Amino acid sequence: MKNSILGISGASCIAALMAVATPASAQSIDFWTLFTGPDGEAISDMVAEFNESAGADADVEVNLLVIPWDDFNTKLSVSMASGQAPALTIVNSDRVPIYANQGALEAFTAEELETAGINKDDYIAASWDAGMFEGEQYGVPLGMFPRHIYYNKALFEQAGLDPESPPTTGEEVLAAAEAIEALGDDVHGMIFAKSGSGAFRDFYSRYWQYNPDLYNEDMTDVSDGFEEAATNVLNDIQAMIDADVSPENEVDDPGQLFAQNKVGIVFSQITDLNLYKAAAENQGVEYGVAPFPVYGNEPATFAMAHEFLIPRGASAEDRAAALTFIEWVGARGFEWAMTGKVPSQLAVFEEERFQAEEDLVTIADIRDTIHFPPSIVAQPDVDRVVREAMEAFYAGRADVDQTVQNLVRGIASEL
Repeated sequence: MKNSILGISGASCIAALMAVATPASAQSIDFWTLFTGPDGEAISDMVAEFNESAGADADVEVNLLVIPWDDFNTKLSVSMASGQAPALTIVNSDRVPIYANQGALEAFTAEELETAGINKDDYIAASWDAGMFEGEQYGVPLGMFPRHIYYNKALFEQAGLDPESPPTTGEEVLAAAEAIEALGDDVHGMIFAKSGSGAFRDFYSRYWQYNPDLYNEDMTDVSDGFEEAATNVLNDIQAMIDADVSPENEVDDPGQLFAQNKVGIVFSQITDLNLYKAAAENQGVEYGVAPFPVYGNEPATFAMAHEFLIPRGASAEDRAAALTFIEWVGARGFEWAMTGKVPSQLAVFEEERFQAEEDLVTIADIRDTIHFPPSIVAQPDVDRVVREAMEAFYAGRADVDQTVQNLVRGIASEL
């Protein structure tokens, strides 16, 4: 491969990219991924292990290329358009309908999935469905990353709260944050995203608690109950703002403040779990995890998945080789979960080693309340509309009613 852009380092990187001794007849496929950091190291180790074991047995060799996040979708789109795409890649689930709609993917057939030993009934339904577009299956999920909260047990105890009983409702979260804020000494009750992806993901998490439908039946406008649900969400957030229990400006690194015992509750997602584990190990930070609080009528939280895709143009042999690797990685869902993910594979939840990971179990228990954005081409554009509307709201440039109307008009224009 030429022009490899590496986002991983050390022995893991070398292991992933070195040619593994396989028979001359081995089916060699390129695998592009956006994973860097601990995720990159994990997938690199998996590729190396596969090539040395199951891959060698099946005469399949996987060549890993890690492309930085900022460049990944552009490079992948260009490669697809030019007919130079890899045989296998992995993307966030919101990209599946875009590539499928462009004709850049070829749907999996029931026969080839069965031959590879991949069965949709072995997966959490929401993550499997996130790989579908217009009734066709284009993706196979690897893992999910839902929203939830981290809370500081030391600050809970200082504030007279039970450190083993995290808040479960919006009212309880606010009450706990107020108690922690009252400790003074620059301690903040909570931190929540006021910009970026966290702003729209937390909006969705709350919205789905009031209304399961973002759009009308034919996906041409917001749902009939959208305005009421959105108003409820914004009123809930306004109450948090009015309570003055969070920093006025966006915090670039909430985990750092958490590690300094300067914040009680952080709204985030499972991908940050290993940062909190490291803070506990290295700095003695006492943290807990809990589901996204219930503000509305029923529990719900936003999630996305990582989905394996096979771009159009791959030969039948390349597709079979890619599916061999996908099935092998799927059977190692625990290893991937340890990078900070909820497994997509149902069998992982029953493994003793998974059950021994208390934090993962707590977060994974919300899997039945996970909601994925609708699988439509316009979804990333809708996400941008929601993000911009929420950023304006947090900045005080729009009140509740104005923000609701900005959402209604903006979403309708993208649909």
